[in-house]
Amino acid sequence: MDNKPIETKIQALDEWIKNNSDSRESKRAIVVKLTLQGWNYNSISTCINVSNGFISKWNKRFNESGLEGLKLSYKGSSGYLSKQQKQDVINWLNQDENQGLEKVKRYLREKYDINFKSNSSYYNLIKEAQNCFLQFSAEYF
Repeated sequence: MDNKPIETKIQALDEWIKNNSDSRESKRAIVVKLTLQGWNYNSISTCINVSNGFISKWNKRFNESGLEGLKLSYKGSSGYLSKQQKQDVINWLNQDENQGLEKVKRYLREKYDINFKSNSSYYNLIKEAQNCFLQFSAEYF
């Protein structure tokens, strides 16, 4: 087997690990890198605290798809409100100090057709609005 492609792969993995902020993706890349460097699965398993199946899975994905194969496929769900909508709600909340829970629920339902499953989502919006108001107040008063 030609060593140059392995060294090129290791360099690519090193660069990706260095610039990657997601620890799960980095762990995958480190496992693949160690395998390319000749470590056996048991040593990697002990050192990184992963199963042999984990090592096998990510080596296979890397061999099939390169660095793309190591990336997370799940990116989370999108929020109910866009950034602009959320900012509009925060501005609305800061216009009137008496924004009770029911008033906030009604506003979101009527304006954006949103009905959160949990009251904590409403409370988080109210809290964020209060924090924004306090930051604004501290800057100008």
